[in-house]
Amino acid sequence: MVASILQMMLEFAALGIILLTAVLAMQVGAATFLRDPPLSASSHRPSLAVLIPAHNEQQGLEATLLRVKEELSSIDRLVVVADNCIDRTAELATRAGAEVVIRNDPDRRGKGYALAAGLHHLAALPPEVVIFIDADCQISSQGAELLARACAAASAPVQCLNLMIASPESRAPPRLPEFAWRIKNDLRPSGYARLGLPCHLLGTGMALPWGLIKPELFATGHLAEDMLLGLTLAIRGFPPRLFRGARVTSHFPDTDRGRDQQKQRWLHGHFGLITSYAPRLLYWGLRRRSLGLLALAADLAVPPLAVLAAVNLMLLAMSLVCMAVTGAIAPFGLAALGSALLVSSLLAAWSVCGRDLIGRKEIVTQLPAHIIMVMRSALNLARGRKTPWVRADRSQTTTEFKGRTRS
Repeated sequence: MVASILQMMLEFAALGIILLTAVLAMQVGAATFLRDPPLSASSHRPSLAVLIPAHNEQQGLEATLLRVKEELSSIDRLVVVADNCIDRTAELATRAGAEVVIRNDPDRRGKGYALAAGLHHLAALPPEVVIFIDADCQISSQGAELLARACAAASAPVQCLNLMIASPESRAPPRLPEFAWRIKNDLRPSGYARLGLPCHLLGTGMALPWGLIKPELFATGHLAEDMLLGLTLAIRGFPPRLFRGARVTSHFPDTDRGRDQQKQRWLHGHFGLITSYAPRLLYWGLRRRSLGLLALAADLAVPPLAVLAAVNLMLLAMSLVCMAVTGAIAPFGLAALGSALLVSSLLAAWSVCGRDLIGRKEIVTQLPAHIIMVMRSALNLARGRKTPWVRADRSQTTTEFKGRTRS
């Protein structure tokens, strides 16, 4: 009896892993073999505001502001929210010619609250489009205008390509995290876009028409406030679309501690949304017969790749033991199928956007540490050790960004 229950549990878990991995495989396959669909741009150049939340960002803020200002016309606005700062962020933003909103509220920490304060400031003279850029990002040439035109034409949220790369000054560049970032923020949403499906909002490099903006939607301390906003808008009938014609680029933190903090915040926020929003998306997708909402639910349910790989390996080992003890072949066969599908997807992704990053050296020296870091964050969450919002400890640089991306 116990053996039968264990077999059924393993089979059920293996089927779940196969379904999640199939979503990844579909996205990678579509990104590999299909072309980008045309996303129309408005012939009318909308008025726009670039909103930049900044919490103790004095080290790299000026470079970001100067680059953004090059993209703006005389009718556009550049707004910086100096959020609970104890450094010279507000002073430097003022010197760079930005409108500065100073927010001091230590009881309500988080990027969402800063964005809400900036939007309240803009409400007195609202633009047609608001573009959100993080203080440590650089935007591609003409990126703000292209993104604003795409947003105006779609009358919906638009997310541009958002890449994070290793700092050129890093002694040990985090190549595996950079590869995982390309898969998550480029390959997977590109696959969905080429299938005509929506994407998630990623916090930076996103644009919204003013008519969709309600500051109260932003005023949250959620660790994944960007994805939460995108899912909320999707349920309300305005799913975000990917626009690869513009790009924002930032650097990974230089320290292991900073990367660990950043990964833990993202992972905890993501898993929080899986439990709270995946069922909601599934419900509304089925009720409205909306393929877009169902696709977002499926994408949201896919855990970080390191977690997915670790769960695959554990399930494969448990199924092997079960087969040796009970003779049951089905759990091991299903687990092996899931693992083969995952390996095939990662190899395909590597062939498209990882050849310049990942070789034998990176697999040997970085893979174990990367998996341990991600799984440690996942275990902390499982034990109830939820991380609060905290700015990742990182070393900023004003060196010119040299974004590496696939063609």
